Amino acid sequence: MGITLGDVVNGLGGTYLGPCPLLDLPYKGVCIDSRLECKGRVFVALKGNRFDGHAFAVEAWRKGSPLAVVKRELALPCLVVPNTLEALHKLASLLLNAWGPKVVAITGSSGKTTTKELIAHLLGGMYRVHKTIKNYNNLVGLPYTVANMPEETQVLVLEMGTNAPGEIYQLSSLVKPHVGVLTNVGRAHLGPLGGTEGVKKAKGELLKGLREDGLLVYNADDPFSRELALGFPRTFSFGLEGGDVRGGDMRVLQRGERWYTSFSITGPWGKLDTLLPLLGTHHVLNALAAVAVALQLGVRPQDMPHLLSCFQGVHGRMEIKRWRGVLILDDTYNANPDSTWWALKTLASLPARRRLVLMGSMLELGRESAYWHRWVGEQARLLGVDWLGTLGDEAREIGGVCHFADHQEAARTLSSILREGDALLVKGSRGLQMERVLEALGVD
Repeated sequence: MGITLGDVVNGLGGTYLGPCPLLDLPYKGVCIDSRLECKGRVFVALKGNRFDGHAFAVEAWRKGSPLAVVKRELALPCLVVPNTLEALHKLASLLLNAWGPKVVAITGSSGKTTTKELIAHLLGGMYRVHKTIKNYNNLVGLPYTVANMPEETQVLVLEMGTNAPGEIYQLSSLVKPHVGVLTNVGRAHLGPLGGTEGVKKAKGELLKGLREDGLLVYNADDPFSRELALGFPRTFSFGLEGGDVRGGDMRVLQRGERWYTSFSITGPWGKLDTLLPLLGTHHVLNALAAVAVALQLGVRPQDMPHLLSCFQGVHGRMEIKRWRGVLILDDTYNANPDSTWWALKTLASLPARRRLVLMGSMLELGRESAYWHRWVGEQARLLGVDWLGTLGDEAREIGGVCHFADHQEAARTLSSILREGDALLVKGSRGLQMERVLEALGVD
């Protein structure tokens, strides 16, 4: 059913200050940044550590936002509420109840965004799908995504991230997923979450918000995920060593300028062979998670190979690029010890004259940070990496050949040492912005 601004005002409560005819306008989504599209969208004035949305409400109104949700009265049509973030959550809940899409929620220490994109891709031919915008997966980004879903959405695919206990429970309770996906429980955000046990507990919060008849899709190869799944009423699993959907026969293939991971998918239907235009065993696991979800929502097994082979990949996540005859693995979006190990394994599997790594710091590892950085350095050496450079204070512990003061210095050195036939992996936590090195090199 169509939602009006009057429905929004009634649903959120608070005090409405504005003309009555405005309430008959149709709801067209929200904006939280006046620099982005505002026309026809409700502006929600959020307050962060570095900004206060109230200072930009007038700009949003001038750009076509008909209504602002605020904490204090402004000289424009507004809804005054006690807490604007809570209002955004209420709005997401209102739309979910009104439009009733099937909700798929994904969490895990790594692989969330790629798995989200794969699920949306596999389901896109059968359903009208809305998915998490970029990686907006926190207490602001997730309700923002929900609040901007089209009315005709049939399946809502949401990514849930956290760096604090209780956040995933809040998100899961808000959207009440029909299907929950647990990619893995690994060594990410160890500091804020209190070690590996804290990470397991935080990821397990997803289960508490699932509907009573909800389904948990989990990684059967991951012992923590198996432990969390024990006793849950409805489960479906994936993996390389076990699971209801299993992958195998993996190898790297090159066809022209494109690289693929070839693998098989085995289930009750038998075995199917497919190509995935992503490199790495970890991406095969992400694909298997997506296949498991798609099967449960009615996609035919025989359609999976073609659908997977058409996937476009995700920016900054093992994205394959070329520069002066050098194969570059752009895995710059983020890093933790587990995802870094998988990336190093992938690099080691590629035919190359030399294998080089530029590694940025892995952040939020707490007291274990030095240990895991040294561990990554040792793994790189064991896997036969020919050259290892580092960037960021924490990354000094890796023990690379060169430690760089900034992105420009790293780019200058790489430009001088890279040769045709080399393969380069660039990786680091989001805070390091490792893509700036590739930009300085002139890599598209």
